Amino acid sequence: MSTAQPHRKSARHAARGLSIVELMIGVTISLFILAGATMVLTSQMGDNRRLLLEAQMQQDLRTAADMISRDIRRAGYWGQAYRGVCPPPPTVCAVADPLNANPYNGLTTVGVAGSATQLNYARSTDEEGAFQIGTDDGVLDGGAGRPREQVGFRWNAENGTIDFQVGNWQTLTDASVLRVTQFTMNYAYDDIAIPCGTGPCLAPFPPQPAANLQALGPTGCRLFLRSRNVGFTIVAQAVHDSAVKRSLSDNVRLRNAIPLEKCAP
Repeated sequence: MSTAQPHRKSARHAARGLSIVELMIGVTISLFILAGATMVLTSQMGDNRRLLLEAQMQQDLRTAADMISRDIRRAGYWGQAYRGVCPPPPTVCAVADPLNANPYNGLTTVGVAGSATQLNYARSTDEEGAFQIGTDDGVLDGGAGRPREQVGFRWNAENGTIDFQVGNWQTLTDASVLRVTQFTMNYAYDDIAIPCGTGPCLAPFPPQPAANLQALGPTGCRLFLRSRNVGFTIVAQAVHDSAVKRSLSDNVRLRNAIPLEKCAP
């Protein structure tokens, strides 16, 4: 009898299990581990979402900038642009006869000088399609049914978009993805003197060294080509996360230079 009792106490002691204190400590440690894992997962999901927004914004901005650059580059296009280089008679030189000048040369900006928020210009669409080269009617279309020759871009600050004018204004950027907070354009030009070619050229007065001779226009004044440039900057932020911001800038050199004469005062 005396030897059996200690054996039963030892068995009960071995099967006792965890105490409430030990259980609480284990639960607390598990909660800390779970909280850390949740924070890491949340951070990774937020970073992934932000990267997707940045990629989508960058793609949309590049697409808009490419469309703007391509169309602005066409400003002043004219199917009879050969008149600007003063071809031999009987073709009339546009520099000598304003009535035969390029009707699509007009380009205007709206806003503060150097940072305009709207650009308007013209380009010919007469030869789009099956028309032959040189059949441009030389008339700026603006009436009903043919409004495509008067185009432009502007910043719609109220809607946070860039608008494109083809007859009427329509949205170019997606307002559900990004909000444009800045869209500015800068128009500049440079008048480049045209040197004499290999053939004879008129000598200016007073006489100049041969290396300094310039081509003269039909009225005897110096001939220049006006090279035009339009630079623009777009700044936008994501609609679903205002912390995601991107900007893009580009400079476009117009293909259609303007010939003009400059007479000495």
